[in-house]
Amino acid sequence: MDAPINAKAALLQALLRGPGYGLDLIERVKQQTEGRLVLGQGSIYPTLRDLNREGFVESYEAPRLKERGGRPRIMYRLTPLGAQLAMEHRDTVLLLFWPSPETTR
Repeated sequence: MDAPINAKAALLQALLRGPGYGLDLIERVKQQTEGRLVLGQGSIYPTLRDLNREGFVESYEAPRLKERGGRPRIMYRLTPLGAQLAMEHRDTVLLLFWPSPETTR
């Protein structure tokens, strides 16, 4: 099942700030939407997989850190196509999360 469009849109906007990993992106989305959208671990990874499959996001393994017990951290970043889409629809995303009083009547 494809992820809801608002989750995809919010993640694309969050990734405009630079690469991130799952929990980092959950926090970015929460902050950038002022809590209007809170993604959980059960929804963010399927959404990132959808975005990857669609060619908007790519994943890579960050260097292993001793602090993480040597486990790899999977990072996500926008592809050029994803960055283009995020920039083209930035105003639409802003309206999605911060509608003007005229659009909510």
